[in-house]
Amino acid sequence: MLEKLQSLLKTSINFPSPPAIAQQIIALAEDPDSDIVRIAATISKDPGLTAKVLRVANSPLYSKRRRSSNLRQALVVLGLNAATTLALGFSLVGKFRSVKGKGIDYTRFWRKSILSASAARAFAEQQGVGDVEGVYLGALLQDIGMLATDRVLPDFYASLPRKHTHAEICAYERERIGIDHAGLGAWLLEQWRLPESVCRSVDWSHGPPADARHTPDGIAAGCIALGGECVEMLLEQSLDSLETIAQHAEAWLGIDGDRLTVAIERIVHEIPETERLYETALLPAELAVAVLDQAREILLIRNLQAIEQVTTLRAATEDLEARAIALEDLHRRDPLTGLYNRGHLDRVLAEEFAASQHGGWPLSVVFIDLDRFKQVNDSYGHPAGDEVLIGTAQRIRSVARATDCVARYGGEEFVVVLPGLHASDAEAVCRRLLVRLRNTRYELRDATVTVTASIGLATLDDQHPFDDVASLVDAADRAVYAAKKAGRDRIVNFAARTTVSAAAGEPGPVARQASV
Repeated sequence: MLEKLQSLLKTSINFPSPPAIAQQIIALAEDPDSDIVRIAATISKDPGLTAKVLRVANSPLYSKRRRSSNLRQALVVLGLNAATTLALGFSLVGKFRSVKGKGIDYTRFWRKSILSASAARAFAEQQGVGDVEGVYLGALLQDIGMLATDRVLPDFYASLPRKHTHAEICAYERERIGIDHAGLGAWLLEQWRLPESVCRSVDWSHGPPADARHTPDGIAAGCIALGGECVEMLLEQSLDSLETIAQHAEAWLGIDGDRLTVAIERIVHEIPETERLYETALLPAELAVAVLDQAREILLIRNLQAIEQVTTLRAATEDLEARAIALEDLHRRDPLTGLYNRGHLDRVLAEEFAASQHGGWPLSVVFIDLDRFKQVNDSYGHPAGDEVLIGTAQRIRSVARATDCVARYGGEEFVVVLPGLHASDAEAVCRRLLVRLRNTRYELRDATVTVTASIGLATLDDQHPFDDVASLVDAADRAVYAAKKAGRDRIVNFAARTTVSAAAGEPGPVARQASV
């Protein structure tokens, strides 16, 4: 029976092969030389698919720091692998949602498929799976074997009772053809040349083999299987399977009741946004929330005893984790000012430079060099100099955004990395800093001292490209030198070769007993 079914699928015109654009995306996914340009060109052939990819990139489900206004930026934000996988999933679902039949409740079929994909992604992210979108695609296509069987054997599922469970479907399939729809779906996806990992996750989508649960493919399959079971529970609006789900969560992924509750909460809360992405109704919010509330209470009761047993161990673990995080952060910080150190700055500069080039947004780098700082140390001592450095760091942080990187470059030099800011906006930040430094007074011994700064600015944008991050940093450094040479206490923009000082519309230095 199985060979006959596979033969029918290979030759049938009733069950369509992947659409042309999906086949092109599959080919690109196999090509190690694929890049943003080629993938964007392929996806852009389908305006509807392009709109969906943009919608995903800007969706709260894929919350990123920067909003994408075009397809290329969306691919950068999502990443090539994720964008390719999502586009493939959208393309396949768009094609096969038009397929109709008599043996399957197709409305429920697609609701379950789409919700299961969202649920599997929630578990995959919770587990730290590397290829989250591969899990998403596998979950989306996990029941495609049912769709295929129903198309070439229209009466195959007619003998099932009107109300049947997923497990009953699988048992029925194994009895009739010797394999369930998961195994048949994996075979079909292999014919379509989908990635081997996706095919295997579909094959194991009813539960990973015991000896493979700790492998990447086993974890991916566990996420898909667990997500599917949670969605079945929501669609059935019945908690009869919750105990089994909790047992599978522990066995397949090592998830306890607390983390299972968190995952189910996320699945329910993401339903409205998932409906928007796929432009379809999936599950009334009030019904999903009602099931969630009951599940939360049951899982809470179930885990009370376990919580008591692990409280001490968890507290110790959390303390160790907190210390590890604090230690890691300590290695990235300058011990005097608390700003990031040179090593971390270099990593951020490299990452932001690459992101700016690929994403098409500007990147401004600001160099700050305190004026005549050596005189502070010579006149008032190094503790006084440290006080000025700490105060300067505080003033810089006060004008920077939370997403900016503020670092001590060395000695009395500081650097601020401003992703997404054009030169004019970066100049505004620098002007605010100049004023705050001029208006800051330090009581050093018997004198009141104000320490100003020379600031250099360089911006990577369409009008001012740089070959590499070293060239951008060098430009900002040269601008500082120019500011020093022009009289200090001012800003020099490397690109425009303009100087902004007290005479350029900003209040001049206030009267003071001593200035450096």
